Order: sequence, then structure tokens, then C-alpha cells
Amino acid sequence: MSLVRLRRAAQITLPQDIRAAAQLKEGDYLEAEVTAAGTIILKPVSIAGREPTPEQEADILAAVDEARAFHAAKRRR
Repeated sequence: MSLVRLRRAAQITLPQDIRAAAQLKEGDYLEAEVTAAGTIILKPVSIAGREPTPEQEADILAAVDEARAFHAAKRRR
């Protein structure tokens, strides 16, 4: 088990053996989760293949609808 220290601006450095085992490289994204027991779990994620939550999808669709209405009104002037 590796020891990781929390640094200024809440940054951590994952040890090289962990990065290699998880095939992580600079710029990769990790999803962070805290369990009920207080354990911190970091999971590598792909942003491109990530599905939005229903709430995020509703927000996205509302923004698209608002932009469409704005541009439609602008064209009618």
C-alpha cells in the first residue's frame, strides 16, 4: 500500500506504481467518490464515453431549447 500526502490546493500525487498499474497518464480524468465508511475511491473515467445523468441531460436540453428560441426570435426581426 502506498502513502499519499495531500498538498497545497488539495492536490495529491499518485505513486508511479499505481499510475502504471492503472495505465494512467497526465491529463487522464478520475472520478472521486467517498463511501459511507469514509473511504475515498478514485476511478479512471473516459469523458468522451460518459453518459449524462438524467438531471444533466435535462439541463442540456433546456439550454439547447433556450438557444434555439433566442436564435429563432433573432431571425424573425
